[in-house]
Amino acid sequence: MNAHKSIRTLLALAATQAWACNGTLTPETASRVDAPDLHGIAVFLPQVLENSESSPFAELLKAISRHYPDGKISFEIKPVKRVYLDTDDRDADFRFPIMKIRDNADNATPYQFSHEMMGKVTFVLYSNQSKPLAKLDILRVANLAKYMVEAPPVNWGFPTKSVVNLELALKQLNLGRVDAVLWAQEEADYLVRKNKLSHIHREHFDDYPDVLFMSCNRRGDFVNQALSRAIRAARASGELQKAYAKVHLPYQNWQP
Repeated sequence: MNAHKSIRTLLALAATQAWACNGTLTPETASRVDAPDLHGIAVFLPQVLENSESSPFAELLKAISRHYPDGKISFEIKPVKRVYLDTDDRDADFRFPIMKIRDNADNATPYQFSHEMMGKVTFVLYSNQSKPLAKLDILRVANLAKYMVEAPPVNWGFPTKSVVNLELALKQLNLGRVDAVLWAQEEADYLVRKNKLSHIHREHFDDYPDVLFMSCNRRGDFVNQALSRAIRAARASGELQKAYAKVHLPYQNWQP
């Protein structure tokens, strides 16, 4: 798959699936609900999630796994559609990455978020240097339909256009053909630097809980409890924070 496809391009489609956590439960496989080994799937992300062995996200999962004595935690890279659309437990016990925009954001989705976050992912508002924008510009009611903002397809609370290809969106922004792109800091910064996009302005937008997600059934409940316990233990040891700092950092104040 294209390494620079959007990391969360199918969240909106996933939200249209028939099964939801506040409604009917998803069907379960014949496997034991409490099988201790946990297997996940994730999408390819440049630099931070390029493989399941040595990438920063892989090291983060290893840190969590060291605090899960009941079994093994593993994951593999899969196509984005498999990760975000096929959300029962036939292929995976948990999936990632995903961010929680607001509390109870998973009430109308076909999945549930982990009770514990791994850390917070910083989202940056990228605009053109000739017309720099701040968060208040985007949120101001009078401007709700004024700006063309490209972003992951979730309910931001203001109008956006879904990003299909992040690299192309940033190049278009650099040329002044869109007003803004809203995206996770590390992935977008990597592409800004790679393509030497020197006409882009960066502005901190917000920080969101970085969580795992799993099915809305008894197996999903078991996996959620097991992973959340391991995440809490890893955080108490200090290992979680150290590993997460290699995946996502707090906002870095710099300009191209």
